[in-house]
Amino acid sequence: MVKQQTSFSSEDAEMLLKDLQQFREVLQQEWSRVLSQWANLKIAWRDEQFDRFDPLFEKMAANYNDAEQDCDRYIQFLQEQIRIADERKSKLGALSDL
Repeated sequence: MVKQQTSFSSEDAEMLLKDLQQFREVLQQEWSRVLSQWANLKIAWRDEQFDRFDPLFEKMAANYNDAEQDCDRYIQFLQEQIRIADERKSKLGALSDL
């Protein structure tokens, strides 16, 4: 059985990395605004509806934090893969110069 060779496009990975970093930045800014508004609302809102909403918001915040950490890990993974690919390209270039 012939194994198919894997290819990796550094250029495509760098574009994805850039998009992920921009996505992460926008998400951080927007989430910061949501948290600020929630903090303001929590100061004054105290009724039965608040008691029902607060746990839902806290669960959403936990899910958001998990997604944010996943995004950070994906960014780090892509950065490492790009570094490895660039290293290999340099080594192959050096070998072909011999």
